[in-house]
Amino acid sequence: MIINKLQLKNFGRFQNRELILKPGVNVIYGGNESGKSTIHTFLQSMLFGMKRMRGRASRTDSYNKYMPWENAGWYEGAMTFTCGEKRFQLERNFQKNKEESVLFCETDGELLSVKDGDLDMLLGNISEVVYCNTVSVGQAKSTTQEGLYKELRDYLAEFQGSGDMHFDPEKAVEILKQKRKQKEKQEEIAAEKKEKEEERLAYEIRHEQEEIRNLKQKQQEFQIQAAKLAREERQAQDAEQTEGARRETSSRKGLKLMAAAGFFLCFLLFVFGKIPWYLMIMGAVFLVVVWLLPWLFPGFIKASTKKEEPNVSPSDTGKVKLQERLGMLNENLQERQRKLENLQEEYEEARQEQGEILSARREIRTLLEAERRIKEAAARMQKKTGGVLQKKLSQIFSSLTQGKYQQIILDEDFNIHLSQNGKLLALHQVSFGTMEQVYLALRLACGEILCQEEDLPLVLDETFAMYDDNRLCNTLRWLHENYSQVILFSCHKREIQALEGMGILYHLVEL
Repeated sequence: MIINKLQLKNFGRFQNRELILKPGVNVIYGGNESGKSTIHTFLQSMLFGMKRMRGRASRTDSYNKYMPWENAGWYEGAMTFTCGEKRFQLERNFQKNKEESVLFCETDGELLSVKDGDLDMLLGNISEVVYCNTVSVGQAKSTTQEGLYKELRDYLAEFQGSGDMHFDPEKAVEILKQKRKQKEKQEEIAAEKKEKEEERLAYEIRHEQEEIRNLKQKQQEFQIQAAKLAREERQAQDAEQTEGARRETSSRKGLKLMAAAGFFLCFLLFVFGKIPWYLMIMGAVFLVVVWLLPWLFPGFIKASTKKEEPNVSPSDTGKVKLQERLGMLNENLQERQRKLENLQEEYEEARQEQGEILSARREIRTLLEAERRIKEAAARMQKKTGGVLQKKLSQIFSSLTQGKYQQIILDEDFNIHLSQNGKLLALHQVSFGTMEQVYLALRLACGEILCQEEDLPLVLDETFAMYDDNRLCNTLRWLHENYSQVILFSCHKREIQALEGMGILYHLVEL
């Protein structure tokens, strides 16, 4: 990417200010408070937009800091740049509630969309964090900001692990964690469901057992009542038989007495001549028959003495009803027992059934194992990250120092040590100028790693204030040889003089 033109239509102190930039080294020169930082911020805002903070943070955010000095309702700018062989025009309106952007390809007349990621694609899909920590160095910000190492680690882990930028270990772990939480919730729900089902079945089993106990108790009571009725029926029958026998015996005695009395009466009448003899004989024969009747016709006596009974006695009615109730109770009891057996089988099946729970647990174990492996892989990649960065950083720093320092060592926490003549020096043990050069080399190394898809302009704002002349010349020469476009902001002419002294062509923009 080559930035060709910046148009600060109304941004901070500038109105309708146009800056022409060219490939190679560009020096934007101006005194203090001339607007260099404003232009630097404008460039970043054109590329990534301007985020407005809320609350107390809004008091010092870039949006309010660089709000137009005049006509605050008009807050916008434009930029022309080249990517590949195509020229683009980017316009932005920073006004709150009216934020909009237009991206137009002047080469083929195509209208693109910033919202849909077309600008991100042109920038090589780098984040603003990467931009601010690599190819863009703000005033007094030589050290990298928070977030760079994470971006660098993730990038290298992604690239080395998969060969492209489509794998993010932390995102992958987070996705696995979310899935694991879902499965844990699923397991919890399945366990609760199983517990509730077991409780329901256990309750129904207890209910049926109680009903069966009650039915058996009633069955026992009915059986006692039936036995009592049967016993009373037998007693009544025995009493009836005894009474019948008594009446039969009494009847026989009565007949005998009647026959004897009749015979004696006939005898008296005959003796005293009151009846004829033939009548006497006939009466005697009749009386003999009556006397012999109980022996000759015993059934006659029984029939004559049998007491007339009703068709259905009250005891018989009670017995029938009792038998009906007992029959219904037995049927109900059998049905309850069958239901109890089924419930007990269901309960045992419910206790043994853990398919859904076990399935969720297996998936949880699988997800945990995947998390572990990804973390292990990320850790291995992090070690490799340090190796890649260390190699790139050492190459750049050695070039910047003309071989004075051959190697820079990075530990696991990305702490920097310099190797000189077989000795390791901590960063605080070297001069401030060397330290600044190390930080710049670190940014450049990170930029080469993270900005591979697109060669972005290098923007440096008062970066060389602590450099001596020799260190400045070496750095400028290396930047000129390795970057297609360098934009230097400076309030001193040291950079201009150094460039002219080395015969390096540059484009000057004076504020």
